[in-house]
Amino acid sequence: MKRRGTTRKISSSQLDGLLNDSRFRIAMIGAVFAVGMLVLWARLYYMQVMGGEKHLEQVSNQSLRRIRIPNLRGKILSSDREILADNKLEFDLVFYPQEMKQRLRRDTVLAMYNNAIKAAKMVGVERSFTTKEILNHLYRRPGIPFTVLRNLDTASAARAFEFARMTPGCDVVPRMVRVYPQGRTACHLIGFTGLEERQNASDKEEFFYYIPDTVGREGVEKACDVLPDKPGAGLRGYPGYSLIQVDKMGYAKNHIIHEIPPVPGANVILTLDMKAQRTAERVLAGHRGAIVVLDASNGDVLAAASAPGYDLSKFSPSVPRKYYSSLRNDPDNPLINRAFYGVYTPGSIFKPIALLALLSEGVNAENIIDCDGASHIGDARIRCASYRRGGHGTVNSVDAINWSCNDYMIENAVKFPADTLFEAASRAGIGRRSGVEIADARGVAPSFAEKRRRYRFGWTKYDTALLSIGQGIISITPLQAAVFCAALANGGKVYKPHLVKEIVDNTGLALHKRKVEEISTLKSTPEAFEVVKRGMFEAVNSSSGSGRRARVDGLEMYGKTGSAEIGRRGNLKIIAWFIAYTQYKGRTYAVAAMVEEGTSGGSLCAPMVKRFFENYLSPQENEQHGS
Repeated sequence: MKRRGTTRKISSSQLDGLLNDSRFRIAMIGAVFAVGMLVLWARLYYMQVMGGEKHLEQVSNQSLRRIRIPNLRGKILSSDREILADNKLEFDLVFYPQEMKQRLRRDTVLAMYNNAIKAAKMVGVERSFTTKEILNHLYRRPGIPFTVLRNLDTASAARAFEFARMTPGCDVVPRMVRVYPQGRTACHLIGFTGLEERQNASDKEEFFYYIPDTVGREGVEKACDVLPDKPGAGLRGYPGYSLIQVDKMGYAKNHIIHEIPPVPGANVILTLDMKAQRTAERVLAGHRGAIVVLDASNGDVLAAASAPGYDLSKFSPSVPRKYYSSLRNDPDNPLINRAFYGVYTPGSIFKPIALLALLSEGVNAENIIDCDGASHIGDARIRCASYRRGGHGTVNSVDAINWSCNDYMIENAVKFPADTLFEAASRAGIGRRSGVEIADARGVAPSFAEKRRRYRFGWTKYDTALLSIGQGIISITPLQAAVFCAALANGGKVYKPHLVKEIVDNTGLALHKRKVEEISTLKSTPEAFEVVKRGMFEAVNSSSGSGRRARVDGLEMYGKTGSAEIGRRGNLKIIAWFIAYTQYKGRTYAVAAMVEEGTSGGSLCAPMVKRFFENYLSPQENEQHGS
C-alpha cells in the first residue's frame, strides 16, 4: 500500500508573518552595515579633514639637526721628537636637556640649576654659570648637552661619575684639550690656541648647532693651523658631524641617527733642537733680549730664545684672563717674540757686511788709515770706541773688524755712493721679511726714500758714515742678524730660515718637507771674504780682540761685537750684540745674541755665546742634534 506524503497547509495570515520576519532581518543586517560604514566614513573624515592640520603640525614639529663635531689638533714636536704641543683627555659633567625637561621651560631651568648646585657640591668644584645661561642654552641649543662642570681631573671625574649614576639626564663625557708640556721653553715659537668664533668660521652656515674648533692664535699653532696651499696638511684637520632628530622645541627626540667622525690634524715637526733651545734660554735668563742659532748650511732654526717669556702650561685649556692681562701690562713685554719681531739698530755687527761691499768696490785690504778716535764729517764728529785712549792708531781692514774701528769704516765708506751700502744691506736680508714660517718683522732697509720720509730732506755723507758702522737709518731683527752671520760662515749664501722641518699625518706619511732655499748672495769676492773671516777670527781669538770673551777651548770661533747707541745724549741706551759662527763635527753653527739696554756686546753678549757653545757642544751632547 503506497504511503502518501502529507502536506502542511499554511494560512494566509501565517504567510504574511513569515514574509514580514525575513524583511525585518534583512533590514537589521542592512542597518548594521550602514552604521559600520557611517562610523568608518566619520573616522576617515576626522583623520583626513579635521585631524589633518594636527597631523601636519606633528610632522613639521619633527626635524633633523646637523651638529658639528670639532677636530682633534695634531701635535707639535721638536726635531729630536720632544713633544711641544699635545692633547690631553679631560672630563666634563653635562646635562641632557631633553631628559630633564619639565612641562614649562622655567621649570626645566630650575631643575637643571638645582641639580648643578648638587653636582658642584658633591664633586667639590665651583659652578661658573647662572640660570640665565641655562635659559640661553635652551633657547639656542636645546638639542645638545649643557656643560655643567669643565676640565675635571681624575679625582673630580670619579665623584662626577657617582653623581651622574644617581641623576637622570646627567653624564660625564671625555674631551681633548690642548696642553704644552714644555712650559716656558720655546713659548714664543710654539704659540697658543683658542676657540674659533662662529662669525669667523667658513663653514658656519653648514650646521644648525656649531661646536667650534680649537684654532691657532700665535706662533706655529697659528702658522700651521691651516695651510691654504696644502689641504689637510695643517694642525687643525677636518671637523665631523652628527644628525639628531628634534621636536618642535628643539629637544632631541632620538639618539644620533648618523655620524661622520672628524679627521685628526697633521703633526708638525720643527727644526728646533731642544738642547740648543734650553741652553739659549738658560744663558739669556735675567735679560731682555734674544738668541738665535741657525744651521749655516741650510737656514734651519735650531734655537730662537726670547726673554722674558711666559708659561704656556697656563694657557691650557684656555688662558686665564687675569694671567693674560698681567702679561699684557708687564713693562718688559713678555708676550713679544724679540727674536723674530724685535727691531733694533745693529751697530758694529753690520761692519762685516759693509766691509765686504767696500772691498768688492775696490778698497785695498792692505791700505791703512790712522785712527785718532773720531771722524769728522763737515761740522759733525763721530767717535770711535777708542776715543778715550786717543784712537787705535794705524788700522787695516782686518784690524777694523778685530778692533771694531769706526774711523776705518767711515773714512772708506764716504768715498763711495751710499747705494753701495744699500745694496749690501738688501742682499743681507735687511728690510724684508725672512720667509720663516711664523711671521717676523721686516726691519728697516736704508734708502734715500726712507731718509726723506723720516726727516723731510735728502741723504748726506753723514748718513753714509753712520750706516757704515751700523747706526742711523737701519734696523734689524735678531733673526736677520743670524741669517747674515750664517751667510758670512758659508761663503755668502743667504738662506731662507726655516722653523718647520716637516709635516706628517698620523701614519707618518710626509705631507710637507721644507726645502733649502737660497734667497740672495752677499756681493763680494773670495779675497774679500778671506779678509772679513780673518778679522772675525782675530776678534775672538786675539788678546786684544773685541770679542775675546767668546773664546771656547776646542772650537774655532769667528765673531763680531756690536754696541748700538739709541736715544739722545743724557738718555743714551745701548743695544748689545754679538754674532758668531763655528764648525763642530761637520756642522756649521751661526748665532746672534742681543740684549736690550746692555753694556757692550763684548762684555755682555760675547760671554753668553761662549756659555752657549760650551754647554750645547759639550762631550755629553746628543750626537743627533737637529737631525
